[in-house]
Amino acid sequence: MVDERDPPLLHPVLSLQMDPAPESRTGGGKGRASVVTGRLAQQQTVLAREARALYGASASLPTYAGRAHLLVKMFAEDSLAPSHTPDDLFGPLYGCQLVAPFHNGYVVEAELSALPRLARAIDNPPSFALQADISRVRTLEKFGTTERLRGRSVDDLWNAASEDEEGRLFVLWFAPFRDHNAQAALLRQIETMADRQLLLPTFTAVRLISGPGEAAETRPVTTPRQSSVARAMREYRNTGSGRATVRLTSRESLGHLVASGASYRIDPVRPIRVAAPGEGPEPGVLGDLTNAPIVAVVDGGLHAPSYTSAEAWRAPHFVSNAQADRRHGNGVSSLVVQGHAWNSNRPLPALSCRVGTVQALPDRNSNQRFDERQLIDYLAEVARAHPETRVWNISANQNAASLDPSDISVLGHEIGLLARTFGILPVISVGNTSSDNTTRPNPPADCEAAIVVGGREADGNGAPGNGCPACLPGPGPDGMMKPDLSWFSTLRMLGGVVATGSSYATPLISSLAAHTFAQLREPTPDLVKALLINAAERDEHDPRLGWGTPYQGHLPWTCAPGSVTLAWRAQLDPGTAYYWNDIPIPPELIRDGKLYGRARLTAVLRPLVSPLAGANYFASRLETSLTYANANGTDRTCLVGSMKESTLIEQDARKE
Repeated sequence: MVDERDPPLLHPVLSLQMDPAPESRTGGGKGRASVVTGRLAQQQTVLAREARALYGASASLPTYAGRAHLLVKMFAEDSLAPSHTPDDLFGPLYGCQLVAPFHNGYVVEAELSALPRLARAIDNPPSFALQADISRVRTLEKFGTTERLRGRSVDDLWNAASEDEEGRLFVLWFAPFRDHNAQAALLRQIETMADRQLLLPTFTAVRLISGPGEAAETRPVTTPRQSSVARAMREYRNTGSGRATVRLTSRESLGHLVASGASYRIDPVRPIRVAAPGEGPEPGVLGDLTNAPIVAVVDGGLHAPSYTSAEAWRAPHFVSNAQADRRHGNGVSSLVVQGHAWNSNRPLPALSCRVGTVQALPDRNSNQRFDERQLIDYLAEVARAHPETRVWNISANQNAASLDPSDISVLGHEIGLLARTFGILPVISVGNTSSDNTTRPNPPADCEAAIVVGGREADGNGAPGNGCPACLPGPGPDGMMKPDLSWFSTLRMLGGVVATGSSYATPLISSLAAHTFAQLREPTPDLVKALLINAAERDEHDPRLGWGTPYQGHLPWTCAPGSVTLAWRAQLDPGTAYYWNDIPIPPELIRDGKLYGRARLTAVLRPLVSPLAGANYFASRLETSLTYANANGTDRTCLVGSMKESTLIEQDARKE
């Protein structure tokens, strides 16, 4: 007999167990149809002239083993699809190799002595493939100072960097050569600049304070003290890409580094900041949290004695108690644990969590220097020590004012790699507005693997309303649809104060994500991310609200009333179409023999990404649609999704 006092049965999200039917796509390659005949002759003249001019200016270009970087710009309106990549024209036959995507084009590694041969091929292209490439390339230029500085001046870059006792700190991205002789020559150049003290390596060794009293005792948890340049050089030899945090003593040193051509990109090291929530009364007694899921809170630590029972584990400190932003850490932790209890006048689910304390963020008034690579090494050790914790809350941001709109930040890129390596889901605040007029999410909110959280106000009934003007909008760089989700950004928290910022909306999403992990049989970060986005209310992405708020009275692992949700995962091979055929249709969705109702298709891709974290960051793209087979049994009609992403230009594809 069912006890009437029992809660009603919920309808869980269903797991689709069907195997896909793969079909290989036959690629036609670049044929006659790929040639833009109307501009072929004009572009032959333009590109041949530019190739010969570059050869004539070889002596003024920074070269390594006779090779230099050039910039190929495409006709953005019709030639940025992957199928139009100009790898036939800029290929080994003509002494070239594409090494990195760039804004509206590509960076090419070119053997300068082969440029006359390239010019002759442009004059008389022997194949349709070359003709297609020529007709779609707008210009061929040097990859120069403007590109390496991303349009900034040396003064702008210098002023944006964190100060150090002996200069300022920068992240140097090594120029991406593929030729081994060129790589060796570049590394010798960097060694020479270090020997001449034009650049000074920093030394990375994560030493964490251990013990409740924070005594002088320390213990290394990664590698012994090592030069950032030596480490980056080793990575460069092994992978062809390397990044080092370096100290430059003057603007002149920065200008010399840029002019050397040893860099692909230079970023100023920026401080990471949080906003303090204030002080006030302590909360009430916590209930039993023994079985509550855990959220790792990367913040200023948890210092409130009343929340001791909510702490599942505590990592050795990255910053000391004296330097940590204690009040912000307390406030964010309290919202992770029981945000609903602090904000009973808001429609929040009654979900409680435990926290794993990761004391890593300094107070804005401390003198703690910030090194992205050192922080990432530390977070990797914490992730390795606590594999049971799958959701990581990061309510802190760097200033993005000096970051090129097309570039992914160092911290956003590194946290993405960390998340994929350890199978964790970062939940990151989008950032708050400030006087510098930043109009894009603040790092690390440009992390592709993360759920990025924006803020929204409450309407007259206390429900989620408009976007919060105190929080930054999206989209993210390279067309990223950030923020992903949004929730209340004005909340009450530990201390009894009310504060506003994206930092405070983020713990609400983190708590919900942790419970979603706990409710699924075989959860993955991307599956949890997809379910939360699926539970949000918006059908179109909004630059402030994202896809909306993932709670409409039902939880993401349950189906909304009158609906059914199917979830599944798949591993896909490039160039292959996968069909899940004959999915059963609930009878409620059929009226008079026809489909009736609304459908939403949410797909989250685990992409290949560029190690250089620039334009065209995503090296893979996913086309999805919900279709039905027509009467002839061969053609398909799309109900949801356009399947145009492989031919549209990047920005239009993302909009579709």
